Amino acid sequence: MKMDKNSQMVVYFIKGSTIKKFVILDIIVGTGIYYVVKIICSSVLAASVGSIIGTEGIKRAPKIFKKYK
Repeated sequence: MKMDKNSQMVVYFIKGSTIKKFVILDIIVGTGIYYVVKIICSSVLAASVGSIIGTEGIKRAPKIFKKYK
């Protein structure tokens, strides 16, 4: 790959708190919701959908509740 004189390199910085929030919310809470729904419904599909909806709902809930205050 040939580099030109006018080539640009983009660098992204991610805060540690953002990574911690992602790990806690998406991985830990999502897995917990998945297993709870799977135990209740005995369906992998329902558990997967419930996990996705649950984590997205938790992410968006503060924005929705802030609107109504």
